[in-house]
Amino acid sequence: MTTRNGLKGFILVETLVAIGVVAIAGVWLMGAYQSSLQLAQVSEQMSVAVNDLKDMMERIKTTSFANLQTDFPNGAVNGIVGGGADKYGAILGGYTLANEQVTVTHVPTTAADPRELIVQVSWTNGGRTYQQSVSTMRTSKAN
Repeated sequence: MTTRNGLKGFILVETLVAIGVVAIAGVWLMGAYQSSLQLAQVSEQMSVAVNDLKDMMERIKTTSFANLQTDFPNGAVNGIVGGGADKYGAILGGYTLANEQVTVTHVPTTAADPRELIVQVSWTNGGRTYQQSVSTMRTSKAN
């Protein structure tokens, strides 16, 4: 009888250990799954941001050099100057990213010829801020 009771206790301990191992593995797998979902979401958002950058760059390339400062105000978030209208939303077809902000910066100044134009898109996801940027050189001699 004592052997039989000892055997039952051993099976119970094995079962509890196996349940513990499965539970730990399950928690780890759920964490890995959650991380992969987050990475996939950020990857998709990066793709949207790159498309927005391409749209802005195409518009900058087709804008005459003389109108660059007017159409793309230096450092103005979403092209809004002094409470004016949003200039970039129509170019992008609306802002699809959370808290999306598009900024065009003229380097070294808006009067420089040639000048570098840097377009930056930033947005938030899960409390973190992400950004992508591209730049191009423009000169009045190219028009």
